[in-house]
Amino acid sequence: MGKITLYIMVILSILVYGCKKESHDEHGKQGSQPGDEASQKALSISAEPTNRKVISSQALVKPVKQLQSGPVNAYGFITLDERRSNQVSARVGGRIEKLYVKYENQFVRKGDKILDLYSPDLNTYQEELLYAHKVDPEGELPKHAAHKLKLLGITDVQIKQIVESGKASLTLSIYSAYDGYIFYSSSTQMSSTGPAMASSGGSKMGGGMGSGSQQKQPASSSTTSASGPIREGAYVSPGQTLFWINNLREVWGILSVDNLHQDEIALNDSVTMVSELVPDKPIKTIVRYIEPQYATGQKFIQVRVYLSNVNRSLRINSLLEATIHPKTKESLTLPATSILYLGGRQAVWKKVGQTEEGTHILEIQFVRLGPVSQGRVTVLSGLEADDEVALDAGYLMDRESLVKPE
Repeated sequence: MGKITLYIMVILSILVYGCKKESHDEHGKQGSQPGDEASQKALSISAEPTNRKVISSQALVKPVKQLQSGPVNAYGFITLDERRSNQVSARVGGRIEKLYVKYENQFVRKGDKILDLYSPDLNTYQEELLYAHKVDPEGELPKHAAHKLKLLGITDVQIKQIVESGKASLTLSIYSAYDGYIFYSSSTQMSSTGPAMASSGGSKMGGGMGSGSQQKQPASSSTTSASGPIREGAYVSPGQTLFWINNLREVWGILSVDNLHQDEIALNDSVTMVSELVPDKPIKTIVRYIEPQYATGQKFIQVRVYLSNVNRSLRINSLLEATIHPKTKESLTLPATSILYLGGRQAVWKKVGQTEEGTHILEIQFVRLGPVSQGRVTVLSGLEADDEVALDAGYLMDRESLVKPE
C-alpha cells in the first residue's frame, strides 16, 4: 500500500512540472513577437550612456553648402629678409684691438673699416710673405704667400704695404664687403609673436673678413647667430660669427592668424596692409609662405609676405595691420548651436536611425571646424552633405557627462 502511494505522488509531480514548462514556453513565444522588437531596441538604446547615443525628438538640420570668401584680419610686424643677410665671421683666431662697429643697426658701406685684429697666425703669414720676396722676389712663392693672405680677408693694398715696409704689422684692419646695417642675428623676430597677435579680435597696433652671403631657405627656422655684441679686447676663433649685414631693401612682413583660418588661406592670396609708420599708405602684396606655429599652449599660423623697402620707410619690428582676402570656395556649414564644444574637441549629434514612433536615434560624431561667420560654423571634416544632426547639441548631454572618443 505504501509503494502505490509513492508511485502516485511521483506521477503527479511529473505532470505538474510538465504543465508549468509548457505554460512558460507559450508565454516566451508571445513575448518575442515582431511587434515588440522595436520596443526592445529602444529600451536597449536608452540604457546606453548619454555620452555615446541618445533618443530624441529634437529638430534636425543638414549641413548647407555655402561660398566662403570673407576677409581675414591679421596683425604682425616687420622683420629682416633672411635671404639678404650676409654673414661676417672670423677667418682666423685673434684679439680685437679696435672696433669701429659700435652698435646694432649701424650703417656701413662696402670698404669701410670694421675692426683691427691682432692674430699670431696673420703675423706668421706676413713673415712668410716677406721671406718669399726676399729669397725669390720674381718666383711663385711670393704669389702663393700673397694669395693665402687674400683668402683670410687681407686686401691687395694691405699686402702691398707689408711688402714695401719690409716688416709685419702687429694688427691688420678688416673691411666690410657689403653695404648695409649691422645686426647680431640674421633674423630679429619679436618675442611676442603668437596667439596674442593671432586672434583677429586682438588689440590693434599702437602708435670684409670672412664675409659670406648666406642664402636662407624660407622654410628654415634655425639660423646661425652671433653670440652677442662683440667688444674691443674680445678674442675670436676661426669661423665665429661676428655679426650680419643686411641692406633692408626688401623686408618680410610676419602676420599671425588664428588657426581656424588655416584651411582658408593659401599661397598667392592678396593682402592689404598698413604700417604704423605710414598709416596713410596702404601696401598691397600677396601671401608668399604659410607656417604652422605652436606657442603658450595654442596653435596658430604665421603668414609671410615680401615687402619692398627701397626708401627705408619700413622699420624692423614696426607693427602691421593687414587684411587677407582668401579665394572663394564652397564649404559645408552648420548653425553654431549644433556644435558641442569639449575643450580641444568639437562634436555633433548625428542621426544614425529612427524608432517606430518616429523618434531620432542620435550618436556622437567628432568634427573639425573652421571659422564662424554670421552664426554658422564651417565644417572641414567629419560630416557629409546628406547627414542630419541635432539643432541644439547642448541639450542632449547631461551636464556631468564627458564625451570620450571611441
